[in-house]
Amino acid sequence: MDYDQRSEALSGPHWKGDGYSISSDKACPATCRVPAKALNIIWGNDPRFWQWIKLSELETRSVGFDEGARLLQVNWIEVTGKLPTAMFNVASTTKYEVYYVMKFQVDAFGWHSVPIKFKVRLNGQETVKNFVLESYKEKHDVWHEICGGEFTVSKNAAGVVEFGMFEVKSEWWKGSVVLAGIKIRPKEG
Repeated sequence: MDYDQRSEALSGPHWKGDGYSISSDKACPATCRVPAKALNIIWGNDPRFWQWIKLSELETRSVGFDEGARLLQVNWIEVTGKLPTAMFNVASTTKYEVYYVMKFQVDAFGWHSVPIKFKVRLNGQETVKNFVLESYKEKHDVWHEICGGEFTVSKNAAGVVEFGMFEVKSEWWKGSVVLAGIKIRPKEG
């Protein structure tokens, strides 16, 4: 992202992901890590709703991210990202899963009322999963990997995989979670 784009990103209320901090996981090179700052977050640049926080050294070792986006409160949640399929460099057709790395704080609220919609789209094919995240709140201050969908990449396939987490239809406020980032890894079994 050049200086003008970053300037624009910092001046509006919505966070525009930088895209430069995406990396492979050292422990598992087939896993792609997309930190929160590489994602587009509606209202993510407004400190009334989201704050950027540094994760502890222990958390960084545990989840593979050193920073996170703390959701204070919103009633419109929209977090999206995209990657070129060339990043996956597969030798054969491989199915991947998209995991949102999140921690619900002790005072998390609003996750019981409305399902969160997770979407994954690759070359026009879209899958959607809807589920209520209240059960994750029971283990507060623990990092969860929440599966938001899957997609398949073929050898030498061109295209872009897009992914997102949404809840834009209700008036329920949601808050008190930390999003460290997204992990995309081959589906087991």
